[in-house]
Amino acid sequence: MPASDLANRTLELVDVPSESRHEEPAMELVRGLLPGETLYDDGEAIVWGDAKAPVVLAGHVDTVPAQENIPGRIADGAVHGLGASDMKGGVAVMLELARAEVPARYVFFTREEVPLDESPLPAVFASGVLAGTELAVVLEPTDAMLHAGCLGNLQVRVDFHGESAHSARPWTGSNAIHALAESMAPLARLEPLDVELDGLVYREVLSVVRVAGGIAQNVVPALASAELNFRYAPGRSPAQAEARVRELVPGGELHVLHNSPAAPPALGNTLTERLRELVLDVAPKQAWTPVAQFAEQGIDGINFGPGATAYAHRQDEQIPIANLHAVYETLARFLS
Repeated sequence: MPASDLANRTLELVDVPSESRHEEPAMELVRGLLPGETLYDDGEAIVWGDAKAPVVLAGHVDTVPAQENIPGRIADGAVHGLGASDMKGGVAVMLELARAEVPARYVFFTREEVPLDESPLPAVFASGVLAGTELAVVLEPTDAMLHAGCLGNLQVRVDFHGESAHSARPWTGSNAIHALAESMAPLARLEPLDVELDGLVYREVLSVVRVAGGIAQNVVPALASAELNFRYAPGRSPAQAEARVRELVPGGELHVLHNSPAAPPALGNTLTERLRELVLDVAPKQAWTPVAQFAEQGIDGINFGPGATAYAHRQDEQIPIANLHAVYETLARFLS
């Protein structure tokens, strides 16, 4: 398929607004472009293809909020616009492979750019429509490289309680913001932890991403809170990740907001080995992706998509047309 056709399909998808929780028009477009009957369609996820195919291709149609980057355009060898890299380019590749009837099971779904408990994938798994899958290829942005496994993603809120007082007499109370600052200070000095698995190095990192506290300029605050994001390596369970954060932040009252598990590299999978013969560059996935949801179901997964990782979620989001062509041709050869 000419790269320009893939570019036009990507642009068509970009120009259909589909921010998370508002994906209906994009799903309707996907539904209308797929040839023949679907295997599963509950409105939030569509499965199409060969019901016995050992390989699943998966991609989400939702995007982060717009940043004055829709409608899109084609220029300078790239498709520009909201979601072009993450991951409407990957969805375009899936659609054109499906329309060429390349044998696989194709999963298009919503609500990936939001907390995991909103994902429609558990219902897809529960339906049994993916039974017998031997490998899931998730077309998240990987710069047309293989990204193995993924990091876990733990978000917590830590509350610090003090006692309110007049700011002219702070010794009569207890400043919750001061307690928060003292507890958070060591995290600013915390170095990334490199974890090697199957020859790949994942980096565990913990960041303070939000703070809140105080009610007035003349009141010593009785409550302050900080949100922390912990990206943890495969091999560490969700429970172990929570224990690690409690170890690093002994003060305060910890509340888990969401905890998405990590996924192993799955490089020993026979089908992954076949794909590696076509894609020489392999790296660890330094982020969370839905391969973790497939891993929880006992399904090996790998990330391989055309999106440019450096442009995901940016106002100037874009995807090289050459990447669309490369991933399409590679997957067509692999699946055939």
